Amino acid sequence: MTALQILIGLIISKIEEVHDYIQVVFSDGTTLSIFNNYVYDGGPVTGIEGRKVKSVEESGDSVLIIFDDGRTISVGLKDDDYNGPEAMVLRQEGKSPVVWS
Repeated sequence: MTALQILIGLIISKIEEVHDYIQVVFSDGTTLSIFNNYVYDGGPVTGIEGRKVKSVEESGDSVLIIFDDGRTISVGLKDDDYNGPEAMVLRQEGKSPVVWS
């Protein structure tokens, strides 16, 4: 089980575009900051507010977050996709952050 599995079933309460990354805030207060290049297949990424995470797939090249409406966010994990030292950071209340680097 990957750290991202805890997102399954959570609803996105807010998404913010902050400078050169996005921060996704979930219904339980968990946050996922995405620093790498990503692709959302449903128009503006802010359109996922209110969507529920259906599943998460993680491979060496990418992370795919699939929502209840079938749309996805794909986060690249290849060298070319990095915009800094970290790809993503997952933060949960009372737990140490999980960093993809």
